[in-house]
Amino acid sequence: MLDINLTTILFQFINFIILAVTLYFLMFKKIISGVQQRKDKLEEIEQAAIRNFEESEKAKIDLQKQIENAQALIDGRISQAKSELEVSRYQIIDATKIEAEKIIKQALESAKLEQKLSMEKFNDELTTSIMEIVKQILFKHSPDVIHNGLVQQTNKRIWELGKKEMDRVKTIRRSLKDREPTLSVETAFPLSKEQQANIVRTFSALADKNVKIDTVLKKDLGSGVRIRLGDFIINNSLDTLLTEIKKEASLEINNLIEKNNEK
Repeated sequence: MLDINLTTILFQFINFIILAVTLYFLMFKKIISGVQQRKDKLEEIEQAAIRNFEESEKAKIDLQKQIENAQALIDGRISQAKSELEVSRYQIIDATKIEAEKIIKQALESAKLEQKLSMEKFNDELTTSIMEIVKQILFKHSPDVIHNGLVQQTNKRIWELGKKEMDRVKTIRRSLKDREPTLSVETAFPLSKEQQANIVRTFSALADKNVKIDTVLKKDLGSGVRIRLGDFIINNSLDTLLTEIKKEASLEINNLIEKNNEK
């Protein structure tokens, strides 16, 4: 017969409850919170799209009203022309048509401009939101890998500069002739001793003299570094890369919108 110890069972049950609550607050609650935040962000983007669509529809309605008003003006002028002398009748009709065409053209141009401004605003908000979500995801899941990769890439870019753009290198060296070279390094994460040594060695070769290093922690860079040596600045940070991607994406979207409007 099994010897069941109620105290042991109760103790194990309490441990299980404590473990479940701990896992909820340490893991599942954060995961659920992160999922909810991304869901809320996507809902904001969806609501912005709906608002922009409604604004576009309103612009179409306003355009239709202006066209209807222009048509009413045409009808009124034509009716007036019929009551005039036969000789002047055609002149009045022609003048009315020209005036109506101008009104319709202005209305179309005004509607297109309003629609373009509305789409550009939506495009900017959309790309900004997407880039922010991407930045948060990258920063959350692999900040060290991205940061170290950008630091390493910075060193490679400087060595490539020394190989391919000697005229620029000479200009940098001339600007440092009467200065004590000091590297001002802004970094998203603390640099290891090896990373600092590599940066000093790389920029010493660039300056053709030994340089000192002064590091400052800048979390807003996201990942990577921004380095200044005299008048020379190299910015190889996640924030800068995402900003460039956003500009390119916005430009492409605006080009597609313009092409679509031309059709």
